[in-house]
Amino acid sequence: MTGGLNRLSAVFAAEVLVIAALLTLALDIRAHANVERAGGVNVWGYRGPVAHQRQSNEIRIAVVGGTRAFGWGEPASALPSNLRQFIMATTDRPGQPLRPVVVINLARLGALPDTYPAALSHYGYIRPDYICVYDDLGERGAAFDAHASAVFELTGYAPTLPLMFHEKGMAWRFGTVSRGYEAAPLANGSGWRQAGGTALQAGGAFLLGLDRAAGHAIGGATKPVDETPPAYTTQIVAAIAAAHARARGVVLVLSPAESGVQAARRGALLARLDSTASWLRVVDLEPHRELRDPEMRIDGWNYGSAGITRTAQLIAPAFLDLIGVR
Repeated sequence: MTGGLNRLSAVFAAEVLVIAALLTLALDIRAHANVERAGGVNVWGYRGPVAHQRQSNEIRIAVVGGTRAFGWGEPASALPSNLRQFIMATTDRPGQPLRPVVVINLARLGALPDTYPAALSHYGYIRPDYICVYDDLGERGAAFDAHASAVFELTGYAPTLPLMFHEKGMAWRFGTVSRGYEAAPLANGSGWRQAGGTALQAGGAFLLGLDRAAGHAIGGATKPVDETPPAYTTQIVAAIAAAHARARGVVLVLSPAESGVQAARRGALLARLDSTASWLRVVDLEPHRELRDPEMRIDGWNYGSAGITRTAQLIAPAFLDLIGVR
């Protein structure tokens, strides 16, 4: 009798865990709609809408890179839409068949070039015609690592509930609540809002910590990244090779150097690149001083809409050259 009760208890506990997991998944899917536009990713872990099945005549471009390529603080469609617009302004000609341009942003916050080959492998099913490797000269430009999710590593689904809990908790604690891109004031001096906000943040931190701890356990100990100029050059060259293996052409985009270390990395890389490769184009943003203008940025590092538009304008000709349209 006791054994039967124990089995029933075990079955009941398992059912409770399954129901809790399903409810958490449902909440997470709903949370994606609230955060992915300005600072998050879709359910498959990349920026913007989920890519449709590719058409036979479309030009498909994938962007892999770090924080500036990700476009934190701006709509997820900012960089892809601008690139698409500048490219189609030339490819869409009267009397010629329309070739849709689809740009998919695979960049991640804080990503370094040693992670780009794995990202391209993970999203190999996207099957791009061209790949843009957009690097910030080896700088993260973000305060956190976005690569240690156990859920993402095991399933390909990027959880966002911890981020939503954190943002809502901050909004409650500091007296604002998010409504799209605007913030509306809440009643001041509300003790329960302070307590509720703290609880939401704690819940988000718990879920994030649980997911990241499992992620590190799956991936093993995190190895330190060698950021010296020779090592950086080797990582970028490997990323370019991985991109070339999956696409007919590659565009390498380098952010402007803002430190001596970045300048050294840039110099070492440019000295090693094969500028004669017919499938490779290099867009060096270093000479474009307007991209250093604080008015182009939203927080000292990330570009605002004007900076992203200008960057896309500078990148587009390289793709047009590879496509064969001038």
